[in-house]
Amino acid sequence: MNEARPTVSVVIPCYNYGRYLGKAIDSVLAQTVKPIEIVVADDGSTDNTADVVAQYGDAVKYRKFDHCGVCAVRQTMLNELKGEWFLNLDADDWMEPNFIEKALEIVASHSEDRTFAFVYPDIQCFGSVVGQKEYPDFDVPRLKLKNYIVMNSLIRLDAARSAGFDPLFNIGEEDYDFFLTLAKKGYRGQRLPGGLMHYRVHSKSRTNTIVRQYQHRTIMRRILQKHRGFFTREEAKVAIDRANNSILIALIQGRTPLAGFGRRLGDWLLCARVGWRHAEFGCQTLYCFWPGRYFARREKASDVFYLFRDTPERREMVRQVMDGAASGLAGEQLFGFEELTQSGVAVDCNLRFARPASLRETVQGRIERFYAPRTGVGLGDQCSVLGHLGQMNRARVVVATSDNTGLPAARLKSRGRLRTPLVYVSIGLPQRLMAIEGISKARAARYRKRLSCVDRFVAYGFEEAEWLRRWLGDEQKVRFIPFGVDTRKWKPDGNAVEDTDVLSIGSDPMRDFGLLVEYARQRPTVSICLVTNRACAANLGTLPENVRLLIQLPVAELKTLIAGARLVVLPVKENTYSGATTTLLQCMAMGKPVVVSRVGAISEGYGFTDGANVRWMVPGSAESLSEVVDDLLADGDLRCRLGSAARKHVTDHLGLERYVSAIESCLKELLQKGKEK
Repeated sequence: MNEARPTVSVVIPCYNYGRYLGKAIDSVLAQTVKPIEIVVADDGSTDNTADVVAQYGDAVKYRKFDHCGVCAVRQTMLNELKGEWFLNLDADDWMEPNFIEKALEIVASHSEDRTFAFVYPDIQCFGSVVGQKEYPDFDVPRLKLKNYIVMNSLIRLDAARSAGFDPLFNIGEEDYDFFLTLAKKGYRGQRLPGGLMHYRVHSKSRTNTIVRQYQHRTIMRRILQKHRGFFTREEAKVAIDRANNSILIALIQGRTPLAGFGRRLGDWLLCARVGWRHAEFGCQTLYCFWPGRYFARREKASDVFYLFRDTPERREMVRQVMDGAASGLAGEQLFGFEELTQSGVAVDCNLRFARPASLRETVQGRIERFYAPRTGVGLGDQCSVLGHLGQMNRARVVVATSDNTGLPAARLKSRGRLRTPLVYVSIGLPQRLMAIEGISKARAARYRKRLSCVDRFVAYGFEEAEWLRRWLGDEQKVRFIPFGVDTRKWKPDGNAVEDTDVLSIGSDPMRDFGLLVEYARQRPTVSICLVTNRACAANLGTLPENVRLLIQLPVAELKTLIAGARLVVLPVKENTYSGATTTLLQCMAMGKPVVVSRVGAISEGYGFTDGANVRWMVPGSAESLSEVVDDLLADGDLRCRLGSAARKHVTDHLGLERYVSAIESCLKELLQKGKEK
């Protein structure tokens, strides 16, 4: 019975998806019906794709291309595969062990039908969208209306060769064109139910989604031109109408307070072209010419408006929270945003809307590059803060979580343009202000006057709070709040195998990795792992063989590394704000013994006691680091006691609940003074 089955080749196109590739390959190797070959077609990746494939030895073939696009890669592979049928599996997806078996059962039921050419699955979505998606049974008229066949399908190779992959559709919908071509040639397929294919839905930015929708009409015109005669006139009209509707949806979703007048006018003209009689044309007109009024009508006033530093990772966490999901392991980066949202407080932020490129962004970026080195401090993210000024003035309190947003918000506050109470989370502000004083006393005086308009400062470093109180001359304006972590997410892993002696994590400029590198040279038998960013790594020079360097790992992988470390060492240069606080608390919550520099940020206010719940080292001292690390590596019982005490201390005193409660208490006073809405 098994010998009668047709042979199957599996091809996995991959472009810079090395981080997902292993899961895809493992799912193929686990199939109950084995393919005759597995080929990874690498479209010029610059990541670790080749290294991932190499781990599988002869079980997986590797085909390297210069970057040419997925259509060209697939077309070339059609001529090289050996199976009678082939399965395309995208590198970020994976399948259940019986996928090929179930698909071949359908193939066997059509063994006498030479027009039967493909089996397409229902998909189980994961990633930014979760749930099973069921597709309709194969029907050519329905296919002309909309594509419902994913490329992760089992396809007869000779039929695929007759259709081919057209590079004209590298910009999108290449799978739609492929299956339309098969249908036009008289081939047909059948749906495989059950969600045996797991399909990753990426968290694309709203900007990228809109660009894709803008292109949809162009792509649809190309499809109609190529398949002229296959579509009736009425079917072609319906297809174009759907494409126009896609553009209108893109315009609606793309409205953002960060767009300049030129972009808004262009969108308005496009809306007039494809749907000026549409009900949304009036809204598009209001958005184009009176955006403040448009957003005031559309958006409810919030109790708390957060200003975040704009990063893709933080945008994704905000999107998850706003959709009702959890932010994940790095939720502390939202500074209580998630917990306030879950408690019923009306919370908004500056990361909900798309951020299109603009001339203003470009000009201000260039000004920043010249301004910051000459003044000791940058201008900050003025575009984001100014763009959300209307929402901020309608809120009851504004929380700026970084200097990047706090400085421009304070500037608006001092000029009377921001009328809402402002809370400024200070992380390293004293260092910046001291740099300004070193350049110009007059400029420092202007900053003091500007920052005195801030209603409340919050500092996570004890010495930073003390410095700000002295500098501002106002004890009541500054609040010290110890940071906290979620001890339910960060907890000991009893199944972890400790395979690394020393682990150190961090990417801020205050990390003193040079001390640890020097220690590694003196202790060649001690295995050390450093996790940092490229900027910090560039300053380390040539590393000893016993040091493993990792760059910008996802937080889930960091957690795994922490669980597998015997000891965490966090050397920090003397400063007022950075005591490696977040990493320190996460490691302690996981029950790990931690050695950390005794700097002003954490020497007081956190309840740390040397030898009880942490081990202190003298900042900048190689001798102190060596002495403490050697003692702990030599005494497993001491490490165990220290780790247990660390976990208990964080759970009892530095949990996320206490931190959020302190933030809420700080905001409550200002909420009472906020504008009545």
